[in-house]
Amino acid sequence: MPAWLVIAEEESGAQRRVTVVRTVSGNRSREEALGELLKAARTYVPSSWKSKARVVGRAPDGSFWVLPNGGGEQGSACCRIHLVEQVAL
Repeated sequence: MPAWLVIAEEESGAQRRVTVVRTVSGNRSREEALGELLKAARTYVPSSWKSKARVVGRAPDGSFWVLPNGGGEQGSACCRIHLVEQVAL
C-alpha cells in the first residue's frame, strides 16, 4: 500500500510555505487517507496566523481551504490542505 502525505500550503501576502502536516502509512487505502485529510483540515491552524478563528471548505478537487474567519488576518491569508501520494526516490 502506498504512503500518503497531508500537505498544507500557506500563503500570506507574498510569502508561501509548504508543510507536511502528517504522513498516513501502513495498510491505509486512499479513502482512509482522505479521512485523515478531513481531520487535518478541521484542526489545522496555520502557524503564521494570530487568530484561531477560521472556516474550512472543501474544493471540487477534494482538497480543503482553511480561511480566516472574522478579520483576524490579512484578507490575502489562506491555506490549502491536500493529499498527495508519496513516491519512492
